Amino acid sequence: MRASHKTVLIILLLLWRGGPPAAGATTGPPAGESGTAGDTSAAAGDTLFYLKGVTISPITAAGRSSPVTYSEFDAGEIARRTSVRDLPAVLSELPSMTSYSENGNGIGYTYLNLRGFDQRRLSVTINGVPQNDPEDHNVYWIDFPDLAANLQSVHVQRGAGSAFYGPPAIGGSVNLVANPFRPDPGITLETMYGFQEFGGAHPRTVLNTRKYSVAVNSGSVAGRYLFYGRLSTIRSGGYRDNSYVEMNSFFIGALRSDPGLTTQVHIFGGPVADGLAYYGLPRFTGSDPDLRRLNLSYWETDSTGTEFAYAAPRRVQEIENFSQPHVEVLSEWRPSPGVTLSNTLFHVRGDGFFDYDASWADTSLLRLGYAYGIPTTTNPADALVRAAVENRQSGWLPRLNIVAGRHDLTLGGELRIHRSTHWGKIRYAANLPPGFDPDYHFYEYDGARDMMSLYVHDVFRPDGGISLMGELQLTRNRYAIGREKYLGNEFSTSYFFANPRVGIEYRGGEGRHAWFSAAYTSREPRMRNLYAAEDSYFGATPLFRADTGGGIVRYDFASPLVKPERLLDFELGGGFSSGGVTLKVNVFWMEFYDELVKSGQVDIFGQPVTGNADRSRHAGLELEGAAAAGNWTISGNCTLSRNRLVRHTIVGDDGSPVSLDGNPVAGFPDVMGNLRIGFTAGPATASVLTQFVGAFYTDNTGDRERRNPSYWVSNAELFLRPGGDAIPARIRFEVRNIFNRLYFQNGEGDAFFPAAERNFLIGLSVEL
Repeated sequence: MRASHKTVLIILLLLWRGGPPAAGATTGPPAGESGTAGDTSAAAGDTLFYLKGVTISPITAAGRSSPVTYSEFDAGEIARRTSVRDLPAVLSELPSMTSYSENGNGIGYTYLNLRGFDQRRLSVTINGVPQNDPEDHNVYWIDFPDLAANLQSVHVQRGAGSAFYGPPAIGGSVNLVANPFRPDPGITLETMYGFQEFGGAHPRTVLNTRKYSVAVNSGSVAGRYLFYGRLSTIRSGGYRDNSYVEMNSFFIGALRSDPGLTTQVHIFGGPVADGLAYYGLPRFTGSDPDLRRLNLSYWETDSTGTEFAYAAPRRVQEIENFSQPHVEVLSEWRPSPGVTLSNTLFHVRGDGFFDYDASWADTSLLRLGYAYGIPTTTNPADALVRAAVENRQSGWLPRLNIVAGRHDLTLGGELRIHRSTHWGKIRYAANLPPGFDPDYHFYEYDGARDMMSLYVHDVFRPDGGISLMGELQLTRNRYAIGREKYLGNEFSTSYFFANPRVGIEYRGGEGRHAWFSAAYTSREPRMRNLYAAEDSYFGATPLFRADTGGGIVRYDFASPLVKPERLLDFELGGGFSSGGVTLKVNVFWMEFYDELVKSGQVDIFGQPVTGNADRSRHAGLELEGAAAAGNWTISGNCTLSRNRLVRHTIVGDDGSPVSLDGNPVAGFPDVMGNLRIGFTAGPATASVLTQFVGAFYTDNTGDRERRNPSYWVSNAELFLRPGGDAIPARIRFEVRNIFNRLYFQNGEGDAFFPAAERNFLIGLSVEL
């Protein structure tokens, strides 16, 4: 977003205004509390800062006192695990989480899965602000590069339930808390260099990745202000051919503290550019160091499936440019003890394009005849299409929390308005008519999404360490398409859901606790499940009930063919912590009705095509533990699950029904695990992480040729403080894929995405 200078100045002026500190305000922690920046509240786990006697805590989407299944990273863990990789790669160490990237090295277009559910079915927020795209539900991590450097914590809830804001959580929710302010002034400089091994006919190791950043903390200004700014740039050549990424990021923050009132302003984002790499490769390429790096726009295999019958390399002109900064204003007011009123206002403006190969498109498909009357026998050649999108989203997220007696009650709401414009034009083609207008749009339409919700969440704590939770979310969403060029398919479709959740938690002595929760959640399909309007030029039609009487197609836009998915989720778990040992166990049982499952097919942009399965079931066991002894630490997690279609029928190639009852659900591994072993000696800390992901099918037919093989990979990290605490410098070494294993991270149908070979990183950060 290119936020106007006027808007930014008004926000900062409002932040700066205010009266003097309340009489009697003093410097230091409130009475009965102690600590400095970075202390952690035992109750909330949030970093606290003290300015003029006012306790400042980051504003989060939800409290952590509910009986739900969750895991988290604090600021220290995020800093240790984050270098240049995108957040999904970092979060893949948490229970039941996996990630993959299109270009192979975890930098750029990276995707996150939780229990096998892709990120379209997760609710992802930053400081409670939803990050799932309102129209296609995806999360574009590339649009907020290097965000991890500004995070204080990551809180991941597994299973169904409301994330309070954003889309209802099907597989789980991820809340990222950005709160980078520090009470002491300082400047941090950081630089990193990554080296990639390439095997094959010409083995080599090349400098492939660079990162430079600078962060400035003002420290306390006039006893009530904190300012923060960070700039960074990441450049990577990717692992696959022509899959580079250039990410520039900024994060600007200001915080004002008044007695009982905290106000924060965050402005963050950054322009990105990358080479497209959204198609996978045939399975036979996986073990060939040369073939697995190919970046193709189209391919076919021979009858044996072991060689290419045809392969079209992706053109170097197939690129993307995009920028989607955010502006957030967060306030937290405590008018009296036990009462907190929080408000979040935000605006997101995204603009960008990507250019892709359309050499397969003729005059009719590109609709040149509409404007120029060109005979269909005169076709353009080597067409390159530019697809552009302009997004605007604004929202208000109020929340009132009341702690009274044994109740912890939260009331809140959400109002979000999203508008978009999509269009496509011919960026380049041979054989275009004389006088062709380079700005001629052969498709164009406006999209709209309105999202409103109200919720109530209460935790009641009777005697005996018991917590009882009750929650209800009411949500109404509306999709609309208007001003569609040429076809005039315009509609407005609304959904209303009531999502309840109940739970009970018991906390005993010596860190023992147990919980149970039950939730019912419904969620609407994405826009492309209703109408892929940007694909209309090559045949996409609205997916609504239609009347074809009289040879004219009339759509009933009140009757979409794709239904909302509905989930009944049960979670039962427990754990204990004693003597440096922590263990957790959780069992989940997820009953789906009309689950939106992958078909094994992908659209023109490499994204999975989904549809409803009548009945499906996901059940599993999650284990998580950690132990420390002397200089050694060990931590890990393991997930065992069974993911099956209970009742699902598709139409075969010959038009007859084909039952897939009992087949595995595409995209869901039955086994996942992580094991990290660490050792600390003086100023050095070293650790080795091994990750395992079991085999999973890439469609629902149960065909073993459409199965992503299981894989395990090991990474090593070493941190050095050469001068101890006296010299504020830290050196980082990393080795990814230590044993240079060749494996696929993900697959869709016949297409698989390779992971990078062994690569190295060295970094240096200095605090001034």
